Amino acid sequence: MIQKLTLTPKEAAEAMGISLPLVYSLCKQSGFPCIHIGRKIVIPTSGLNAWLNQQAAEK
Repeated sequence: MIQKLTLTPKEAAEAMGISLPLVYSLCKQSGFPCIHIGRKIVIPTSGLNAWLNQQAAEK
């Protein structure tokens, strides 16, 4: 089975338990792992996990 390398903003919102507008807001912030491909936004799962761990460590 192939594991997904990226998530859509909707999938990321569901995975993190936050709203879709908040994910889009995070995508505009420096340091949040997202890739813009044309008008599409994808969020690498490895980058998201690392970012979440970093956020948790800072608190």
